[in-house]
Amino acid sequence: MSSSKLAIKDLTLIAVLATILFVQEQLLSFIPNVQLTVFLLVLYSKKLGLLKTAIITIIHVLLDNLFLGGINLYFTPAMMIGWLIIPITLTTMFKKINSNLGLAILGAIYSFIYCWIYIIPNTILFNINFIDYLVADVLWEIALALSSFISILVLYNPLSKLFERFNIC
Repeated sequence: MSSSKLAIKDLTLIAVLATILFVQEQLLSFIPNVQLTVFLLVLYSKKLGLLKTAIITIIHVLLDNLFLGGINLYFTPAMMIGWLIIPITLTTMFKKINSNLGLAILGAIYSFIYCWIYIIPNTILFNINFIDYLVADVLWEIALALSSFISILVLYNPLSKLFERFNIC
């Protein structure tokens, strides 16, 4: 009986957190590459672990792609890989990094990696030169890295405590 309640609690939590992840990105979409996605994936990874965060990430990627017009065989896998790198590495090789500064630095790095993953489908699909794409995208990459760094630095500790206070993790 208690395991089914736990399963229902977990499914509800996953649904709510995936919704928050998706909605915040849509609400901030009027500011290019400024979002809380990296911050939330870092928070979820540290508080919920790999499995729950991976499920949230998969739901987010599918919703985001459907909302933007459908599953694209070039961009959907890139997005999936780019976002899943966060929970995979934070629950394995970076498991011991728990300070908001360390996580903020990782958040900036994740932002660049996420953007660089998109170079591959863009250069193939649109026949764009790799270096030209990289040069044109660098300011947007910096914007995402800065928004990720600042949001993790400022919001990670208070929201981490909130997760603990409400026994979410």
